Amino acid sequence: MTTAVELRGIRKAYGGRLVLEVEALSLPLGQFFALVGPSGSGKTTLLRILAGLTRPDAGTVALFGRDALPLPPHARGVGVVFQGLALWPHLSVRGNIALGLDRTVPDPAARRARVDEVAHELGIGRFLDVRPMLLSGGERQRVALARALARRPRLLLLDEPFSDLDARLRRETARLVRRLHDAHGMTTLLITHDRTDAHLLGDRIGVLRDGRLVACDAPDRLHLEPGSAFTAEFLTDAAILEGEARDDGTVDTVLGRLRLVTPARGRVRVAVRPDEVRLGAGTVRGTVIACEFAGGPWRCRLRVGDEEVAALSREPLRAGDPVSLAPPDAPRTALREGA
Repeated sequence: MTTAVELRGIRKAYGGRLVLEVEALSLPLGQFFALVGPSGSGKTTLLRILAGLTRPDAGTVALFGRDALPLPPHARGVGVVFQGLALWPHLSVRGNIALGLDRTVPDPAARRARVDEVAHELGIGRFLDVRPMLLSGGERQRVALARALARRPRLLLLDEPFSDLDARLRRETARLVRRLHDAHGMTTLLITHDRTDAHLLGDRIGVLRDGRLVACDAPDRLHLEPGSAFTAEFLTDAAILEGEARDDGTVDTVLGRLRLVTPARGRVRVAVRPDEVRLGAGTVRGTVIACEFAGGPWRCRLRVGDEEVAALSREPLRAGDPVSLAPPDAPRTALREGA
C-alpha cells in the first residue's frame, strides 16, 4: 500500500448548493499536502469528509486502502486541528490533550505517559495543569496539536491552524508542524488560504475553486507552470496578459512579443510574474502606480498600456515615475480557460 488518501467522485451540497465536487484526489503515504483556495471554495468541507464529521452526498473515501465511509471518526486513524482549536476552557491542558484518548489507550497510567510524552515534544509540559485560556495563542495552538498527535494519527488534518498567530509565531509554528510531520512519518493535509504556508510546507499543492480541484502539483512546478489564470493569480500575483497568437509561436502583449511553449491560435492569455519583469531594460514604457516595501526588493505596480503589471525593484520608485522594462526571455504557456 502506497496511498494514504483516495477520493473518487466526491460531491457535497448544502441547501441545494453544490459546495464540493472533486473527481479524484490521491495522497501518497508520508506526503505533506497543502490545499489552498479562497474562502468558500470547499476546503473545510473536504477536511470534514476525511475526518468523518461530514458525509458526502456521493463518492468514495478510502484511507490507507480501506473504505472509510462506514467508519466513525475515532476509528479512522485521523488527528484533526480545527481552525478555532476547539479547546475546552473548563479542562486543564492535560485534560484537553487526553480528551477521548481512553478509546485507544484504556490504561490510565499509559494514557498519562502518552500525554506527558507529547506535551514534552511540543514544549508545553510545564502547562499541563493550566487551563488553556490562560495561555498565549501560540501555546494554545500547541495544545491543539498535542491533542491530535496524542492519538498517533496516520493522517493529520490541519484546518487553517496558523490564522490567529502573528507573523513570527506563524513561521515558528509552521516549521514545528513540518518537523513533527517528518519525525512521525505521518501523512498531513493542511487547509489554508495562505500561499506562503503552502509553498513553505507542502510537498504538493492542490488549488480549489468553487469546490473543484483546478490544479495539483509540486510547489515549484505550479509556480512556473500554473496552468490557469486563476492559479497563476492566486499563487504568484502574476499579471495575466492577453494577446493574439502568431503563426511563429509567439504572442503580442503590452510587454512586447513573448514566445509560447507550444504554438496556439487566436486570443490567448499568458502569466508574467513580478520577478520576471526586467526594469530599466528594453524599450517598453510604463508608469509607476505605487511602490511598496515588505522586506526584500521593492514591489512596484506599473501601468503598461491598458494593463497593470507588477515588478520588483532594488530601490523605491515614486508614483508617476516613467520606467522602461523588458519582457521575460523564457517562453510562456498559454493558460487554460475557465479554471
